[in-house]
Amino acid sequence: MTEYEISCLGKARFLTRRDAKHRANAIRRNGGPHLRTYHCTKYCGLWHLGHPPGHATYTRETPHGPRPIQELTQ
Repeated sequence: MTEYEISCLGKARFLTRRDAKHRANAIRRNGGPHLRTYHCTKYCGLWHLGHPPGHATYTRETPHGPRPIQELTQ
């Protein structure tokens, strides 16, 4: 998997920060996680939603398939 695929591909893209914030708030109101907006300056130039630092969930490949792990806080 390339850095582009990890960073940008498959994520929702928003034209403005305001649009992204509205979507993040809607997700939160419906019981979803707290998400932050960030500007993807390296690849698409649009806005994405992501977990705050220390709260991201990643998937690690194991011999038995993918295993979700929680990012550790320092």
